[in-house]
Amino acid sequence: MTVRVRVERPPALEAAAGAERSGTERRWTDPALATVLLALPVAGLLELVLVRMFYRVGVYIPKDGPFRTVYAALTALGSYALDLASVLAAAALALLGIRAWRAGRTNAALALGAFLLSSVIVRVAGVEQLGPTARLTFGLAVVALAAPFVRGRAHPLRRVLVAVVAACFLLSSYAGLTADGVRLTGASTGGGVAAQLAAEWLVVAAALLALAAWVACDGPRAGPLLISAPPAGALLTGWWANGAVTGILVLWTVGLRLFLPVWLYALALWGFLAAALGWFRGHRHRSIGLVLVLVSGLLLGSTYAQAVGLVALALLSDGAATGGVPPLGREPPAAAWPVR
Repeated sequence: MTVRVRVERPPALEAAAGAERSGTERRWTDPALATVLLALPVAGLLELVLVRMFYRVGVYIPKDGPFRTVYAALTALGSYALDLASVLAAAALALLGIRAWRAGRTNAALALGAFLLSSVIVRVAGVEQLGPTARLTFGLAVVALAAPFVRGRAHPLRRVLVAVVAACFLLSSYAGLTADGVRLTGASTGGGVAAQLAAEWLVVAAALLALAAWVACDGPRAGPLLISAPPAGALLTGWWANGAVTGILVLWTVGLRLFLPVWLYALALWGFLAAALGWFRGHRHRSIGLVLVLVSGLLLGSTYAQAVGLVALALLSDGAATGGVPPLGREPPAAAWPVR
């Protein structure tokens, strides 16, 4: 005779398990945040091309004939993209902050909340006097987002990548704070230019680290490596054809001074694009994170750029400080990813 014994868990444990399951489902299902994260890089790239590049170049071109209409239409679209990207970046940070709070990541939630609050205050009261406040809260948010991932169990190259991106942001913010000090008090703490130059070195290093991390974690693929070569070649060609104009365009768009050998920047651009394309198939949030690093630029001269940079850091770190990020498009949920 066979005796079947059914062992039931106490109601309290069953309820706890159910809550854990529902919490996991909530964690990886967030359509509002997913929609914002998918729209932000599109708006950000439009703003970068149409406002930082086309608008500034178009100022020096005679607006005769059809170009006048085209210029007016594209600058209007760029202005709309800037407004939209600013709203989307703020919304993304707010949703990530709420997510962090619900997941028990209090430090990240408070840091993001403090940055958003300071951004509103600066926008209302004026950047002249309160601009340093946003820079300080931005620095706190950078540390809060990056530290849990850097201390975590992800692939060492990915952890170093996030640490280097965070260091770029912090160095750039320090350079901005020294400039604010001169403007407000007439005195400088010094080191601002050195910090900006060091940050530019780290930008190149971050691009190459992104390439190395993608190859180490997912394996190289010929497609991303080949597709990324022409833009890098275009940078070299533009520099050799007219270095002054190319340097100005790069400074206007991403804030790089190009004081290093230009082939290093071309190599970094190739690595950056290859990693962004390579991660798009299986880890779309990392690709979007890299795109947003490009959109934020190095100078971080506005709360909009700072907000975009924070979203980029949250995505590159797999949302380690905010309770994860939702699947984007056909991307699998982060809960199913191996730690790489």
